[in-house]
Amino acid sequence: MSESEYIFTTTKTTTAIATTTLPPTLDSITSTLSDTFVHYLNYLGKLPGGDYLLWYIKASYKDDPIRSLFELMLFIFGVRYFLMSKRKENKSELVKFSQREIDELIDDWNPTELVEPVNDTEDWQLKSIPQIEGPNGPKVKLMNLTKGENVLNFAINDFLNLSRNETIRHKAKDIISTTGVGACSAPNFYGTQEVHVRLEEDISSFMHTDNSIIYGQDFITSTSVLPAFVKRGDLCVVDSGVNLAIQKALVVSRCDISWYNHNDMNHLESVLKELKPGLDKQKQIQRRFIVTEGIFDNTGELVNLPELVKLKNQYKYRVFLDETNSIGVLGDFGRGVTEHFGIDNKEIEIIVGSMAKSFGSSGGFCTGTKQMIHHQRLSSLAYVFSASLPPYSAKVTSTAIEEILHQKNGKSIIVSQLQHLISYTFKNLLTHLKSSPFIEIVNDSSSPTIHLALKNEYRESIGLPQYYGNVEFVRTGKRAKFNNELDEHYLLENFILQKIIDEVLKSKNILLTRSKALLEHENLPIRRPRLLVLVNIGLTENDVDSLITGFNDIINDICTSIKTPNDLTTLRNEMINY
Repeated sequence: MSESEYIFTTTKTTTAIATTTLPPTLDSITSTLSDTFVHYLNYLGKLPGGDYLLWYIKASYKDDPIRSLFELMLFIFGVRYFLMSKRKENKSELVKFSQREIDELIDDWNPTELVEPVNDTEDWQLKSIPQIEGPNGPKVKLMNLTKGENVLNFAINDFLNLSRNETIRHKAKDIISTTGVGACSAPNFYGTQEVHVRLEEDISSFMHTDNSIIYGQDFITSTSVLPAFVKRGDLCVVDSGVNLAIQKALVVSRCDISWYNHNDMNHLESVLKELKPGLDKQKQIQRRFIVTEGIFDNTGELVNLPELVKLKNQYKYRVFLDETNSIGVLGDFGRGVTEHFGIDNKEIEIIVGSMAKSFGSSGGFCTGTKQMIHHQRLSSLAYVFSASLPPYSAKVTSTAIEEILHQKNGKSIIVSQLQHLISYTFKNLLTHLKSSPFIEIVNDSSSPTIHLALKNEYRESIGLPQYYGNVEFVRTGKRAKFNNELDEHYLLENFILQKIIDEVLKSKNILLTRSKALLEHENLPIRRPRLLVLVNIGLTENDVDSLITGFNDIINDICTSIKTPNDLTTLRNEMINY
């Protein structure tokens, strides 16, 4: 190659300029600028490697020196911009304060509280929380409420006691030793490992569905799944007793909502008759769902699924079913309310549930058709953006399913044990409390969580209201738009239940619990707080007998001391000084 091959000329540029209608002055300026730039650009050929640089510029820019000049200026500007110290920018606008001025500003600063401070009437709730020493299970040691004795634990929702299963514990340990304790990413990135894929397959096989998807937290499962399918303009017909997670899911989805009375199929049918399918603003077909639970978290009642399925088919709706409290509990193998009633899972379009209860693990799941699951992998916010389920939790659930499938006489061994203990506890408690003027059982006999609530007659006699929170819902059927205010009567009724819990713990070394809800988060009204007895197969019939013996006497002693509304004043002082 000779040097002359790399020398730029301005012939092409001049010809190009001549074909335009530029003013004479601008034309001369452009020509002069081009000639000057080409003159100095050719000096690059005298530098080592300059010939190749000239050849590159000539070949890349097609002998257009103006373009080369423009891009050179951009390159210089970019280098200067990124190398320029940021401290020099807007230096004239910086304000310097003396140390005295800084101290005065700090003293005057009054930041807004992130949460409301705990007042005197709420402080007892923190003090009443049990602190367990060591692992949780059917028998525990409490650090703050007892002297360290073993306590029978009727406050754990690990119904099948699988968290204490040695096989599961060893497999969880093996996974932790190889993969650690976290997935460290969202499932669609590198958060999905082999154990996650196997778990989705295990859930699908267990539930007899096409496909499944798992979530890192159980509470966000409903709040991610439901908004992935219903948007503004879609319709959800919802049971008025659904749990808080479903309430929040409905708010996030911004869909239209019609409520029907809790577990009332006659009212559901009347609501469906009144509603007519419509079109949204984009002229798309309105998606319509009936939203309910298998065993209701707020009441322990069992959904009338056969009648609900009949209505959904008649009026062309889909069903969203939360099996959190019924999975691992109902049916011959614990497949939930669908197996309990002998209903094919294909009749239920969306089934969600928690792995933090009967499976003794953590996280949530959704199961159903392949198309429904595939849609979530791209559209469900928690699946796309939240961290994946810890690998050991996935392995725990897969192993838990294996344990549940161990059978005898065509039924799961451990599920049958649980169902027997639930029936035993329910029948004996019902008999023991049948004559109580103060408290009653409000759940169905198949619920592993037995709900005890103060009788309405007694509540009225001491001046407690019928509902707490969004009372307007009872009249208008509309969820709350604003946070509920603190209700002292609600705290007082909870404190009565806490006194029963404390006395049972003190006299029997048995730990019970109660429903815990924050009114400011609830969109639906709370009818009455509940004392909870949670059954798990780590306990025995003798343990149940220990609870029942004298249980009614404790309730009577506490409730008879509170007879009139005036007694609530004394109770309030006791609550403050707890």
